[in-house]
Amino acid sequence: MQSSLHDLLAIGVENQATEWQLPLNKAAQLRIDGKFVTVEDFVIDDERFAAMVQELLPAKQQANYEKVRENGDFVLENSLHEEDGLGRFLLRLQCQRGVLALMVSRPLRDASVFYDIFVYAIEHNASDIHVRENKFARLRVDSKLVETEFMTDSLLIEKAIAELVPSSKTEEFTRTGDLDFAWEEEGVGRFRVNLHRQRGMIGMTFRHVKGKAPSIKEVNLPESLKKIVTARNGIIFVTGTTGSGKSTTMAAMLDHLNNTSEQHIITVEDPIEYTYTDNRCFFEQREIGLDAETFESALVHALRQDPDIIMLGEMRTRETFETALIAAETGHLVITTLHTKSAPQSISRILDMYPQEERDTVRKGLSETLRAIICQRLAPRAAGKGVVPVNEILVNTPIVRKLIFENRLDKLGQAIEAGGEDDMMSFNTSLLKLVNNGDITEEVALKFSDNAQALKMNLKGIFLNDGGGIIQ
Repeated sequence: MQSSLHDLLAIGVENQATEWQLPLNKAAQLRIDGKFVTVEDFVIDDERFAAMVQELLPAKQQANYEKVRENGDFVLENSLHEEDGLGRFLLRLQCQRGVLALMVSRPLRDASVFYDIFVYAIEHNASDIHVRENKFARLRVDSKLVETEFMTDSLLIEKAIAELVPSSKTEEFTRTGDLDFAWEEEGVGRFRVNLHRQRGMIGMTFRHVKGKAPSIKEVNLPESLKKIVTARNGIIFVTGTTGSGKSTTMAAMLDHLNNTSEQHIITVEDPIEYTYTDNRCFFEQREIGLDAETFESALVHALRQDPDIIMLGEMRTRETFETALIAAETGHLVITTLHTKSAPQSISRILDMYPQEERDTVRKGLSETLRAIICQRLAPRAAGKGVVPVNEILVNTPIVRKLIFENRLDKLGQAIEAGGEDDMMSFNTSLLKLVNNGDITEEVALKFSDNAQALKMNLKGIFLNDGGGIIQ
Protein backbone atom coordinates (compact mmCIF):
# COMPACT_ATOMS: atom_id res chain seq x y z
CA MET A 1 0.00 0.00 0.00
CA GLN A 2 1.38 3.38 -1.04
CA SER A 3 1.51 6.29 1.40
CA SER A 4 0.53 9.91 0.76
CA LEU A 5 4.25 10.66 0.34
CA HIS A 6 4.76 8.08 -2.40
CA ASP A 7 5.00 10.47 -5.36
CA LEU A 8 7.41 12.83 -3.59
CA LEU A 9 9.57 9.93 -2.43
CA ALA A 10 9.57 8.52 -5.97
CA ILE A 11 10.79 11.84 -7.39
CA GLY A 12 13.61 11.82 -4.88
CA VAL A 13 14.58 8.21 -5.56
CA GLU A 14 14.59 8.84 -9.31
CA ASN A 15 16.91 11.83 -8.84
CA GLN A 16 19.07 10.11 -6.20
CA ALA A 17 18.05 12.48 -3.42
CA THR A 18 19.70 11.91 -0.05
CA GLU A 19 17.22 13.91 2.02
CA TRP A 20 13.64 15.14 1.87
CA GLN A 21 12.58 18.15 3.99
CA LEU A 22 8.84 18.71 4.49
CA PRO A 23 8.35 21.89 6.57
CA LEU A 24 4.90 22.92 7.76
CA ASN A 25 3.20 25.46 5.44
CA LYS A 26 6.25 25.66 3.16
CA ALA A 27 7.28 23.95 -0.07
CA ALA A 28 9.10 20.62 0.26
CA GLN A 29 12.80 20.44 -0.57
CA LEU A 30 14.99 17.60 -1.82
CA ARG A 31 18.76 17.43 -1.36
CA ILE A 32 20.20 16.34 -4.71
CA ASP A 33 23.94 16.39 -5.40
CA GLY A 34 24.46 18.38 -2.21
CA LYS A 35 22.01 21.14 -3.18
CA PHE A 36 18.40 21.73 -2.14
CA VAL A 37 15.78 21.63 -4.88
CA THR A 38 12.35 23.09 -4.05
CA VAL A 39 9.17 21.23 -5.04
CA GLU A 40 6.82 24.20 -5.28
CA ASP A 41 3.58 22.23 -5.68
CA PHE A 42 4.13 20.11 -2.54
CA VAL A 43 3.11 22.24 0.45
CA ILE A 44 1.84 20.70 3.70
CA ASP A 45 -0.76 22.64 5.69
CA ASP A 46 -1.68 21.93 9.33
CA GLU A 47 -4.41 19.42 8.52
CA ARG A 48 -2.27 17.49 6.06
CA PHE A 49 0.71 17.50 8.43
CA ALA A 50 -1.39 16.03 11.26
CA ALA A 51 -2.70 13.36 8.88
CA MET A 52 0.85 12.43 7.82
CA VAL A 53 1.95 12.04 11.42
CA GLN A 54 -0.96 9.66 12.04
CA GLU A 55 -0.31 7.75 8.81
CA LEU A 56 3.46 7.38 8.81
CA LEU A 57 4.78 7.42 12.36
CA PRO A 58 4.48 4.56 14.88
CA ALA A 59 2.28 5.08 17.92
CA LYS A 60 5.28 5.62 20.23
CA GLN A 61 6.61 8.45 18.05
CA GLN A 62 3.16 10.03 17.85
CA ALA A 63 2.96 9.97 21.65
CA ASN A 64 6.42 11.56 21.94
CA TYR A 65 5.37 14.26 19.49
CA GLU A 66 2.31 15.11 21.58
CA LYS A 67 4.54 15.47 24.65
CA VAL A 68 7.02 17.90 23.13
CA ARG A 69 5.11 19.79 20.41
CA GLU A 70 4.40 22.77 22.70
CA ASN A 71 7.91 22.91 24.19
CA GLY A 72 9.66 24.84 21.42
CA ASP A 73 12.53 23.25 19.50
CA PHE A 74 12.91 19.47 19.58
CA VAL A 75 14.29 16.55 17.57
CA LEU A 76 12.64 13.11 17.81
CA GLU A 77 14.27 9.75 17.06
CA ASN A 78 14.21 8.22 13.60
CA SER A 79 11.55 5.66 12.76
CA LEU A 80 11.66 3.21 9.86
CA HIS A 81 9.13 3.36 7.03
CA GLU A 82 8.78 0.82 4.21
CA GLU A 83 7.32 2.35 1.03
CA ASP A 84 5.92 -0.06 -1.57
CA GLY A 85 8.16 -0.24 -4.60
CA LEU A 86 10.69 2.26 -3.23
CA GLY A 87 12.30 0.61 -0.23
CA ARG A 88 13.16 1.72 3.30
CA PHE A 89 13.20 5.31 4.58
CA LEU A 90 14.00 6.97 7.90
CA LEU A 91 11.44 9.50 9.18
CA ARG A 92 12.11 12.11 11.85
CA LEU A 93 9.96 14.90 13.27
CA GLN A 94 11.77 18.02 14.40
CA CYS A 95 11.22 21.67 15.22
CA GLN A 96 14.28 23.86 14.72
CA ARG A 97 14.22 27.61 15.17
CA GLY A 98 10.46 27.43 15.32
CA VAL A 99 10.05 25.53 12.01
CA LEU A 100 8.19 22.21 12.34
CA ALA A 101 9.19 19.67 9.69
CA LEU A 102 9.14 16.00 8.75
CA MET A 103 12.63 14.92 7.68
CA VAL A 104 13.12 11.89 5.41
CA SER A 105 16.37 10.14 4.48
CA ARG A 106 17.62 6.76 3.25
CA PRO A 107 19.27 4.30 5.66
CA LEU A 108 23.04 4.13 5.36
CA ARG A 109 23.05 0.32 5.38
CA ASP A 110 20.78 -2.70 5.09
CA ALA A 111 19.05 -4.23 8.10
CA SER A 112 21.33 -6.47 10.20
CA VAL A 113 20.77 -10.18 10.84
CA PHE A 114 19.45 -9.23 14.32
CA TYR A 115 16.92 -6.72 12.98
CA ASP A 116 13.87 -8.81 13.96
CA ILE A 117 15.27 -9.46 17.45
CA PHE A 118 15.93 -5.76 17.95
CA VAL A 119 12.42 -4.78 16.84
CA TYR A 120 10.84 -7.43 19.06
CA ALA A 121 12.91 -6.28 22.05
CA ILE A 122 11.97 -2.61 21.59
CA GLU A 123 8.29 -3.46 21.18
CA HIS A 124 8.39 -5.35 24.49
CA ASN A 125 10.31 -2.60 26.34
CA ALA A 126 13.33 -4.81 26.97
CA SER A 127 16.37 -3.21 28.57
CA ASP A 128 18.77 -5.99 27.52
CA ILE A 129 19.05 -8.77 24.95
CA HIS A 130 21.11 -11.92 25.67
CA VAL A 131 22.27 -14.02 22.72
CA ARG A 132 24.27 -17.27 22.82
CA GLU A 133 25.11 -19.86 20.21
CA ASN A 134 22.45 -22.56 19.81
CA LYS A 135 20.14 -20.99 22.39
CA PHE A 136 16.92 -19.00 22.29
CA ALA A 137 17.59 -15.29 22.74
CA ARG A 138 16.37 -13.86 26.05
CA LEU A 139 15.19 -10.39 26.97
CA ARG A 140 15.42 -8.50 30.25
CA VAL A 141 11.95 -7.03 30.77
CA ASP A 142 11.10 -5.33 34.08
CA SER A 143 14.16 -6.95 35.70
CA LYS A 144 13.08 -10.46 34.64
CA LEU A 145 14.58 -12.69 31.95
CA VAL A 146 12.07 -13.67 29.28
CA GLU A 147 12.78 -16.33 26.64
CA THR A 148 11.94 -15.56 23.00
CA GLU A 149 11.40 -17.76 19.95
CA PHE A 150 14.52 -16.42 18.22
CA MET A 151 17.07 -19.25 17.98
CA THR A 152 20.67 -18.44 17.09
CA ASP A 153 23.33 -20.81 15.74
CA SER A 154 27.05 -20.43 15.08
CA LEU A 155 26.51 -19.29 11.48
CA LEU A 156 24.12 -16.52 12.55
CA ILE A 157 26.53 -15.38 15.27
CA GLU A 158 29.41 -15.41 12.78
CA LYS A 159 27.41 -13.27 10.35
CA ALA A 160 26.39 -10.90 13.16
CA ILE A 161 30.02 -10.38 14.16
CA ALA A 162 30.94 -9.62 10.54
CA GLU A 163 28.12 -7.06 10.29
CA LEU A 164 28.15 -5.43 13.70
CA VAL A 165 31.73 -5.41 15.01
CA PRO A 166 33.92 -2.49 13.83
CA SER A 167 36.73 -3.90 11.69
CA SER A 168 39.28 -2.00 13.79
CA LYS A 169 38.23 -3.96 16.88
CA THR A 170 38.11 -7.57 15.66
CA GLU A 171 41.76 -8.16 16.56
CA GLU A 172 41.09 -6.99 20.12
CA PHE A 173 38.28 -9.53 20.52
CA THR A 174 40.42 -12.33 19.07
CA ARG A 175 43.19 -11.45 21.52
CA THR A 176 41.17 -10.81 24.71
CA GLY A 177 37.86 -12.63 24.29
CA ASP A 178 35.93 -9.49 25.30
CA LEU A 179 34.84 -6.41 23.38
CA ASP A 180 32.59 -3.41 24.07
CA PHE A 181 31.19 -1.32 21.22
CA ALA A 182 27.99 0.39 20.09
CA TRP A 183 25.56 -0.51 17.33
CA GLU A 184 22.71 1.48 15.85
CA GLU A 185 19.98 -0.40 14.01
CA GLU A 186 18.67 2.44 11.90
CA GLY A 187 15.05 3.31 12.57
CA VAL A 188 14.94 0.86 15.50
CA GLY A 189 17.35 1.90 18.22
CA ARG A 190 20.89 2.16 19.54
CA PHE A 191 22.57 -0.55 21.62
CA ARG A 192 25.63 -0.82 23.82
CA VAL A 193 27.12 -4.23 22.99
CA ASN A 194 29.37 -6.65 24.86
CA LEU A 195 30.81 -9.48 22.80
CA HIS A 196 32.41 -12.26 24.81
CA ARG A 197 33.38 -15.92 24.93
CA GLN A 198 31.87 -18.35 27.40
CA ARG A 199 32.65 -22.08 27.58
CA GLY A 200 34.39 -21.85 24.22
CA MET A 201 31.37 -20.32 22.50
CA ILE A 202 30.38 -16.76 21.72
CA GLY A 203 27.83 -14.71 23.59
CA MET A 204 26.49 -11.20 22.98
CA THR A 205 24.68 -8.84 25.34
CA PHE A 206 22.86 -5.78 23.98
CA ARG A 207 21.83 -2.91 26.27
CA HIS A 208 19.23 -0.64 24.66
CA VAL A 209 20.18 3.00 25.05
CA LYS A 210 17.99 5.82 23.89
CA GLY A 211 19.42 7.14 20.64
CA LYS A 212 17.98 10.61 21.20
CA ALA A 213 19.16 12.59 24.18
CA PRO A 214 16.33 13.15 26.69
CA SER A 215 15.38 16.51 28.11
CA ILE A 216 16.11 17.41 31.74
CA LYS A 217 12.37 17.32 32.42
CA GLU A 218 11.86 13.92 30.77
CA VAL A 219 14.29 12.20 33.14
CA ASN A 220 13.15 14.13 36.22
CA LEU A 221 16.45 15.91 36.85
CA PRO A 222 16.68 19.14 38.89
CA GLU A 223 15.93 22.28 36.88
CA SER A 224 19.08 23.84 38.37
CA LEU A 225 21.15 21.77 35.91
CA LYS A 226 19.99 24.14 33.16
CA LYS A 227 21.78 26.99 34.90
CA ILE A 228 24.84 24.93 35.85
CA VAL A 229 25.52 23.80 32.28
CA THR A 230 25.55 27.38 30.97
CA ALA A 231 28.93 28.01 32.63
CA ARG A 232 31.34 29.54 30.11
CA ASN A 233 34.35 27.50 31.25
CA GLY A 234 35.59 25.16 33.98
CA ILE A 235 34.83 21.54 34.83
CA ILE A 236 31.51 19.89 35.71
CA PHE A 237 31.69 16.37 37.17
CA VAL A 238 28.74 13.98 36.96
CA THR A 239 29.42 11.16 39.39
CA GLY A 240 27.95 7.92 40.63
CA THR A 241 28.41 4.18 40.52
CA THR A 242 28.16 2.10 37.34
CA GLY A 243 24.59 2.13 36.04
CA SER A 244 23.54 5.26 37.95
CA GLY A 245 22.55 7.20 34.82
CA LYS A 246 25.57 9.47 34.48
CA SER A 247 25.56 9.31 30.66
CA THR A 248 21.85 10.14 30.57
CA THR A 249 22.33 13.15 32.83
CA MET A 250 25.14 14.53 30.68
CA ALA A 251 23.06 13.92 27.55
CA ALA A 252 20.11 15.82 29.04
CA MET A 253 22.36 18.77 29.88
CA LEU A 254 23.74 18.85 26.32
CA ASP A 255 20.20 18.56 24.93
CA HIS A 256 19.28 21.71 26.86
CA LEU A 257 22.23 23.57 25.33
CA ASN A 258 21.33 22.28 21.87
CA ASN A 259 17.92 23.94 22.15
CA THR A 260 18.98 27.18 23.82
CA SER A 261 22.44 28.32 22.68
CA GLU A 262 24.93 28.33 19.80
CA GLN A 263 27.93 26.21 20.81
CA HIS A 264 30.47 23.88 19.22
CA ILE A 265 30.31 20.68 21.30
CA ILE A 266 32.76 17.79 20.97
CA THR A 267 31.98 14.51 22.73
CA VAL A 268 34.59 11.79 23.34
CA GLU A 269 33.11 8.44 24.38
CA ASP A 270 33.78 4.71 24.50
CA PRO A 271 31.36 3.84 23.01
CA ILE A 272 29.06 6.65 21.83
CA GLU A 273 25.74 6.17 23.61
CA TYR A 274 23.48 9.08 22.68
CA THR A 275 23.56 10.68 19.26
CA TYR A 276 22.76 14.36 18.73
CA THR A 277 21.11 16.12 15.82
CA ASP A 278 22.33 19.68 15.39
CA ASN A 279 19.72 22.23 16.35
CA ARG A 280 21.31 25.43 17.63
CA CYS A 281 24.55 23.66 18.57
CA PHE A 282 27.11 22.06 16.26
CA PHE A 283 28.05 18.55 17.46
CA GLU A 284 31.04 16.36 16.70
CA GLN A 285 31.10 12.92 18.33
CA ARG A 286 34.25 10.82 18.52
CA GLU A 287 34.40 7.19 19.58
CA ILE A 288 37.53 5.67 21.08
CA GLY A 289 38.87 2.92 18.84
CA LEU A 290 37.01 4.20 15.78
CA ASP A 291 37.67 7.95 15.59
CA ALA A 292 40.46 8.36 18.15
CA GLU A 293 43.04 6.13 19.78
CA THR A 294 42.62 7.18 23.43
CA PHE A 295 40.72 9.66 25.59
CA GLU A 296 43.96 11.55 26.16
CA SER A 297 44.81 11.94 22.47
CA ALA A 298 41.22 12.85 21.55
CA LEU A 299 41.17 15.53 24.25
CA VAL A 300 44.50 17.00 23.16
CA HIS A 301 43.34 17.24 19.55
CA ALA A 302 39.93 18.58 20.58
CA LEU A 303 41.65 21.69 21.93
CA ARG A 304 42.72 22.46 18.34
CA GLN A 305 39.20 22.07 16.96
CA ASP A 306 37.74 25.32 18.34
CA PRO A 307 35.30 23.75 20.84
CA ASP A 308 33.16 25.61 23.32
CA ILE A 309 32.32 22.46 25.28
CA ILE A 310 34.05 19.10 25.54
CA MET A 311 32.19 16.13 26.99
CA LEU A 312 34.40 13.23 28.12
CA GLY A 313 32.67 9.92 28.72
CA GLU A 314 35.23 8.95 31.37
CA MET A 315 38.08 10.50 33.34
CA ARG A 316 40.28 7.41 33.53
CA THR A 317 43.78 8.69 34.18
CA ARG A 318 45.78 11.49 35.71
CA GLU A 319 46.90 12.52 32.20
CA THR A 320 43.29 12.92 31.07
CA PHE A 321 42.48 15.04 34.13
CA GLU A 322 45.50 17.28 33.59
CA THR A 323 44.56 17.88 29.96
CA ALA A 324 40.95 18.57 30.99
CA LEU A 325 42.24 21.05 33.55
CA ILE A 326 44.21 22.84 30.83
CA ALA A 327 41.07 22.94 28.66
CA ALA A 328 39.05 24.41 31.52
CA GLU A 329 41.73 27.00 32.30
CA THR A 330 41.91 28.12 28.67
CA GLY A 331 38.24 29.01 28.35
CA HIS A 332 36.47 25.73 27.61
CA LEU A 333 33.72 23.97 29.56
CA VAL A 334 34.53 20.32 30.24
CA ILE A 335 31.80 17.89 31.35
CA THR A 336 32.95 14.46 32.50
CA THR A 337 32.31 11.60 34.93
CA LEU A 338 33.82 9.99 38.00
CA HIS A 339 32.88 6.75 39.75
CA THR A 340 32.32 8.30 43.17
CA LYS A 341 29.37 8.34 45.58
CA SER A 342 29.49 11.94 46.89
CA ALA A 343 30.86 15.38 46.13
CA PRO A 344 33.58 15.35 48.85
CA GLN A 345 34.66 11.88 47.73
CA SER A 346 34.97 13.18 44.16
CA ILE A 347 37.53 15.79 45.21
CA SER A 348 39.44 13.17 47.20
CA ARG A 349 39.42 10.73 44.27
CA ILE A 350 41.06 13.32 42.01
CA LEU A 351 43.69 14.14 44.62
CA ASP A 352 44.41 10.41 45.04
CA MET A 353 45.76 10.40 41.47
CA TYR A 354 48.74 12.46 42.68
CA PRO A 355 51.59 11.92 45.14
CA GLN A 356 51.20 13.72 48.45
CA GLU A 357 53.65 16.49 47.61
CA GLU A 358 51.64 17.54 44.52
CA ARG A 359 48.16 17.52 46.00
CA ASP A 360 48.14 21.06 47.37
CA THR A 361 48.87 22.51 43.93
CA VAL A 362 46.23 20.32 42.25
CA ARG A 363 43.62 21.12 44.88
CA LYS A 364 44.18 24.86 44.60
CA GLY A 365 43.91 24.65 40.82
CA LEU A 366 40.70 22.63 41.09
CA SER A 367 39.23 25.23 43.47
CA GLU A 368 39.36 27.72 40.59
CA THR A 369 38.26 25.52 37.66
CA LEU A 370 35.51 23.46 39.29
CA ARG A 371 31.99 24.61 38.45
CA ALA A 372 29.83 21.85 39.96
CA ILE A 373 29.69 18.23 41.04
CA ILE A 374 26.44 16.37 40.37
CA CYS A 375 26.27 13.04 42.20
CA GLN A 376 23.55 10.61 41.24
CA ARG A 377 21.80 7.42 42.32
CA LEU A 378 18.77 5.70 40.80
CA ALA A 379 15.86 4.75 43.06
CA PRO A 380 12.86 2.59 42.04
CA ARG A 381 9.63 4.49 41.48
CA ALA A 382 6.82 4.15 43.99
CA ALA A 383 4.18 3.27 41.41
CA GLY A 384 4.60 1.65 38.05
CA LYS A 385 7.91 0.78 36.50
CA GLY A 386 11.26 2.47 36.13
CA VAL A 387 13.62 4.49 38.26
CA VAL A 388 14.06 8.12 39.25
CA PRO A 389 17.35 10.00 39.84
CA VAL A 390 18.37 11.06 43.33
CA ASN A 391 20.91 13.89 43.22
CA GLU A 392 23.46 15.67 45.37
CA ILE A 393 24.65 18.94 43.82
CA LEU A 394 27.71 20.92 44.87
CA VAL A 395 28.14 24.33 43.21
CA ASN A 396 31.51 26.07 43.44
CA THR A 397 30.41 29.19 45.28
CA PRO A 398 32.99 31.47 46.97
CA ILE A 399 32.61 29.56 50.26
CA VAL A 400 33.05 26.18 48.52
CA ARG A 401 36.06 27.52 46.64
CA LYS A 402 37.59 28.61 49.94
CA LEU A 403 36.95 25.23 51.58
CA ILE A 404 38.62 23.37 48.71
CA PHE A 405 41.54 25.82 48.59
CA GLU A 406 42.12 25.42 52.34
CA ASN A 407 41.73 21.62 52.23
CA ARG A 408 38.67 21.66 54.50
CA LEU A 409 36.87 19.00 52.48
CA ASP A 410 35.12 17.70 55.61
CA LYS A 411 33.03 20.93 55.56
CA LEU A 412 31.70 20.45 52.01
CA GLY A 413 28.70 18.47 53.20
CA GLN A 414 27.76 21.33 55.52
CA ALA A 415 28.16 23.79 52.63
CA ILE A 416 25.80 21.71 50.49
CA GLU A 417 23.18 21.65 53.26
CA ALA A 418 23.37 25.43 53.61
CA GLY A 419 23.56 26.16 49.87
CA GLY A 420 19.98 25.79 48.73
CA GLU A 421 19.80 29.37 47.50
CA ASP A 422 22.85 28.69 45.31
CA ASP A 423 21.17 25.65 43.63
CA MET A 424 22.95 23.14 45.88
CA MET A 425 21.13 20.04 47.04
CA SER A 426 21.92 17.23 49.46
CA PHE A 427 20.84 13.64 48.89
CA ASN A 428 18.36 13.96 51.76
CA THR A 429 16.84 17.10 50.25
CA SER A 430 16.43 15.28 46.95
CA LEU A 431 14.94 12.20 48.62
CA LEU A 432 12.52 14.29 50.68
CA LYS A 433 11.29 16.07 47.55
CA LEU A 434 10.81 12.77 45.72
CA VAL A 435 8.80 11.33 48.62
CA ASN A 436 6.64 14.45 48.87
CA ASN A 437 5.98 14.30 45.12
CA GLY A 438 4.97 10.64 45.36
CA ASP A 439 7.84 9.50 43.13
CA ILE A 440 9.37 7.11 45.69
CA THR A 441 8.26 5.53 48.95
CA GLU A 442 9.58 6.49 52.39
CA GLU A 443 11.06 3.01 52.72
CA VAL A 444 13.10 3.45 49.52
CA ALA A 445 14.15 6.96 50.55
CA LEU A 446 15.53 5.74 53.88
CA LYS A 447 17.37 2.92 52.12
CA PHE A 448 19.10 5.35 49.74
CA SER A 449 19.95 7.97 52.35
CA ASP A 450 23.45 8.42 53.81
CA ASN A 451 21.83 9.81 56.96
CA ALA A 452 18.60 7.88 57.40
CA GLN A 453 18.01 9.18 60.93
CA ALA A 454 18.03 12.81 59.81
CA LEU A 455 15.80 11.98 56.82
CA LYS A 456 13.34 10.17 59.07
CA MET A 457 13.00 13.36 61.12
CA ASN A 458 12.68 15.46 57.94
CA LEU A 459 9.83 13.24 56.78
CA LYS A 460 8.05 14.09 60.04
CA GLY A 461 8.59 17.81 59.42
CA ILE A 462 11.47 18.15 61.88
CA PHE A 463 14.56 19.96 60.60
CA LEU A 464 17.55 20.37 62.90
CA ASN A 465 20.41 22.78 62.28
CA ASP A 466 23.16 20.19 61.87
CA GLY A 467 25.98 22.65 61.91
CA GLY A 468 24.53 24.50 58.92
CA GLY A 469 24.53 28.22 58.36
CA ILE A 470 27.73 30.26 58.32
CA ILE A 471 30.91 28.24 57.84
CA GLN A 472 33.92 29.78 59.52
